[in-house]
Amino acid sequence: MKYWNELDHNIFFEKIFSTPVEIGQIALFSLQIENDRPSVGLGFDIPEFPDTLPKKWEGKGYNTCRMGIDCHGIRELKIHNIPIKEVFLVDITKQNDLFHFQAKNENSLIEFKAKFISLCDPNVYINGQDDYFFYIWKKSKNNYKHKT
Repeated sequence: MKYWNELDHNIFFEKIFSTPVEIGQIALFSLQIENDRPSVGLGFDIPEFPDTLPKKWEGKGYNTCRMGIDCHGIRELKIHNIPIKEVFLVDITKQNDLFHFQAKNENSLIEFKAKFISLCDPNVYINGQDDYFFYIWKKSKNNYKHKT
């Protein structure tokens, strides 16, 4: 899969982004695992920002888009290190009715197979340059390349 839009038909997501949003970098802020119904939820920022803002978001100075995914029917979950203020590079494929999710960087890995993956509605907020994951990551990791 190349675009977040391919995961499911999220009306709000497609309303605020006029073009497809490429799956790539994420700044992870939450990871939730539920055992009783094998599921994983990830919340993260993306470097892209919506180009068609709702009226209530206009003129507020928002500069960061936060969204997430809910993943159900989890199998083969692997987690190696959870970094603070590091960017993951995400790859999602689908084979034999299962999604394969992989988020990795030089130090960490989150990987699993899922029966279903759906987008959570995006939101926006104001992020200062010192806290902006993608600015920090680009400065410190400008030679790091996504390895598939």
